[in-house]
Amino acid sequence: MIANVMVIGLIDDVINDNIRYLRVRRPYRDNQGVYHEDKIPIQYWTRARNHYFMTMKHGTLIAIKGRIEMKQDIGLTIICDFLETMHLPLKS
Repeated sequence: MIANVMVIGLIDDVINDNIRYLRVRRPYRDNQGVYHEDKIPIQYWTRARNHYFMTMKHGTLIAIKGRIEMKQDIGLTIICDFLETMHLPLKS
């Protein structure tokens, strides 16, 4: 089975040496009018520990095209085949 996905979100916390979260806002509000965010585990296709994907700053907006795989310790994970940086986070 092939499961291709396209995800746009903000880079978030590092899970381990080569997997990190992508924060994705849901496109609808709940009954209190609040948008909720989900954290999706992302692994770059090379599985390299020193890839620039692992060193991106929190809050970087990226678009990912990839496939879904199951990891024993994490669960469903997206394996990133293509990565595009949309914008860098603003300096504070």
